[in-house]
Amino acid sequence: MGLGWLLLIYTVPSQPSRKRAAVWRGLKQAGAVYLRDGVCALPRREETAAAFHALAAKVEEFGGEATLVEVPHLDERRAAAIAARSREERAAEYAELEREAERFLAHVRRETTHRAVTCAEVAELAADLGKLERWAAQIRARDYFGAADAQDAAALLARCDEALATCSPVAASHDEGAR
Repeated sequence: MGLGWLLLIYTVPSQPSRKRAAVWRGLKQAGAVYLRDGVCALPRREETAAAFHALAAKVEEFGGEATLVEVPHLDERRAAAIAARSREERAAEYAELEREAERFLAHVRRETTHRAVTCAEVAELAADLGKLERWAAQIRARDYFGAADAQDAAALLARCDEALATCSPVAASHDEGAR
């Protein structure tokens, strides 16, 4: 884990709870691993440092206190535990994404089994697939330690794209910009 670690140590006033929730959502979006209440870790990278700096500013804006600590090295056992927890959290996210992708495939099968799909339905399916692909990109962005499920999720999304392409000639050229 050669680049080191970042620790964000923070407190946020308990009321209003929406402020604590906003900080929690930001930490979840960044892929931070909680070491204990109010202490989170991320591998030190440009994007993780930017995320923690922004969250520290938000904490202070909310009337709390935040300390960002750069740690060049954690003991090997602790670093491995943080990486393992991060992989577990991403694996859970990939599993949820895969369940939704399977639902998408089942929906496409149901829609195409007995009739032709209308242009409006294809557009709706393309929008749904776009949401799944954006969600996958968000998970990949915080997958700092290479969760094993990443390749399975990517393959399943490719199957979703193929299924959509078979719905209609229009679907094969669905708007990439909507993703």
